[in-house]
Amino acid sequence: MSRVVRIDEEALEVALKYGKNLSLGVMKMEETIAKHARTKRDYNAIEDMIRRAIREELEVLTSRY
Repeated sequence: MSRVVRIDEEALEVALKYGKNLSLGVMKMEETIAKHARTKRDYNAIEDMIRRAIREELEVLTSRY
């Protein structure tokens, strides 16, 4: 399916940096955004795991005294 759309010249230039036409450029941008979002979530999971491990170790150390 295709549509006729109006797009700013500068926006078209940006999209063409990602793909050989507007559609491919937009699809590549979406893929890049999705990868970045997944990476961000992975960092949050790692941070939570580290915080949990430190908290557990501190509880073990303080429970002895």
